Amino acid sequence: MRHPARGSALNNLSLGLRDRFQQTGHLEDLDESIQLIKEALLLHPMGHPARGVVLNNLSEGLQKRFGQTGHLEDLDEFIQLNREALLLHPMGHVDRGYLLHNLSAGLGTRFMQTGQMDDLDESIQLNRDALLLCPVGHPDRGSLLNNLSAGLGNRFQQAGHVEDIDESIQ
Repeated sequence: MRHPARGSALNNLSLGLRDRFQQTGHLEDLDESIQLIKEALLLHPMGHPARGVVLNNLSEGLQKRFGQTGHLEDLDEFIQLNREALLLHPMGHVDRGYLLHNLSAGLGTRFMQTGQMDDLDESIQLNRDALLLCPVGHPDRGSLLNNLSAGLGNRFQQAGHVEDIDESIQ
C-alpha cells in the first residue's frame, strides 16, 4: 500500500529538482523532475482535486526541456497536458485565462517548428479567448496582445490575408 502523501511528495521533489536544474543547467535534474512528476500524475487520477496542479507542473517541466532539447515530443505532450488542464478549469475559473495563454503559446511554438497552419489558427483563437478574460489594466494583457499580434503577423506571412495584418497593427 502506498502512503497517501506520496503523490504530493513526488510533486514537491520534482519541483526541487526543476529548481536545481534552473540553477545548474544540468539536464539530468530536469529529466528526473519530469519522471517524478509523471509518477505523481498517476497518483492524481481524473477527479483528484490536485490533478490540475500536477498537470501544470509537468507541462512546465516539459516546456523547459523542449527549450533545451528541441524535442517535439515534449512540446506535443505539453500541448496535450494543457488541453486536459483546460477541461478541469471551465469558464469562470480564475486560472482559465492563464491556461488558454499557455496552450496558445505551445501551439504557436509548434507552428514555428512544423508550419502546421491548424496550430497557428488555434493559437490565434485561444489568444483571443484569453484576451476576453483579461480586462484592460490586467498585468498580462500586454503579453497577450503581443502574442496575438505576432500570430496574426505569422498568418499574414503564410496566407497573405490583409485582415490579419490590419488586426495585428491595431
